[in-house]
Amino acid sequence: MLKTIVLLMLSTFALSSGASGCHAKRNAALPTQTPNQETSTSAIKVLAEGFHSSVTHPFVAVVRDPETYTELLKLDANLPKLDSVFFRSNAVVAAFLGERNTGGYGVEVVQSAVGVRVLEKKPAKGVMVPQMITSPFKVIALEGVSNSPVWLALDDTWRKSLPLYRITSGRFSMSGGFAGASEKFGLQGAIRVIREGDVATFEFRLAGGEGMKKRALNEYATGTVAGDGTITLNKMSADSLINKPNSGLKATGALSRKDNKLSLTFISLPLMIADGYTGQGKIEADLETPLIKDKPIYE
Repeated sequence: MLKTIVLLMLSTFALSSGASGCHAKRNAALPTQTPNQETSTSAIKVLAEGFHSSVTHPFVAVVRDPETYTELLKLDANLPKLDSVFFRSNAVVAAFLGERNTGGYGVEVVQSAVGVRVLEKKPAKGVMVPQMITSPFKVIALEGVSNSPVWLALDDTWRKSLPLYRITSGRFSMSGGFAGASEKFGLQGAIRVIREGDVATFEFRLAGGEGMKKRALNEYATGTVAGDGTITLNKMSADSLINKPNSGLKATGALSRKDNKLSLTFISLPLMIADGYTGQGKIEADLETPLIKDKPIYE
């Protein structure tokens, strides 16, 4: 009898240990991910998607204002029409894959812990696909973004089309609030640019400040580049360059074909509240990576 009880106890212990082990393995396979971008909590709404677009090169846009969106519509008139009311609390992310020789390709845009992921979907090996030229695209709305930064995690299809400009000089000043705070700091980092016609998207990776007051601009913003290289960015976030509350930034500048330089001047958009913060600054940068032979940034 005693022998039977001992065997039952050992069996129960073994089963409970095995169950705990299986539970631990399941938990280990699901690591906790902490979002590090404000946009990771914004809702995504698909506005349009398809397999044929007038944009035949890889391109991506993050648009926060109706004027810039009008310029994007000139690239593809079949995109959805959006009014100024829409842009009061939403931003548009438009991703164009470029031409593919067959069907089966697509664009995927999803939220992730590192921002908004933009991915190329490819047909599985051995799957029959339509034998036709396609140019897939997807347009989504980031709802409730307001002045929050938008960061895109692009796959290689788009990243290889982003020449890099290294900051050679940069400065920024911020002031405002009830106490009349003010701060000046330098800026360093890099900017990448992707262009389609007169529309260009800028990837900002800028940092500044000292000690506990670290400042940064990690942001994607789309604007226009005229034939003479004049840049206009109507609206973008200030990220942490400016204390909150603020109304975001606009920027103007130039892309110089002659010496491969980029310059931008930032200034705050008009404040909507009396105790808000404003800022202004300027950066200059030199092209570090060579231009893509079949898709020059200045075209």
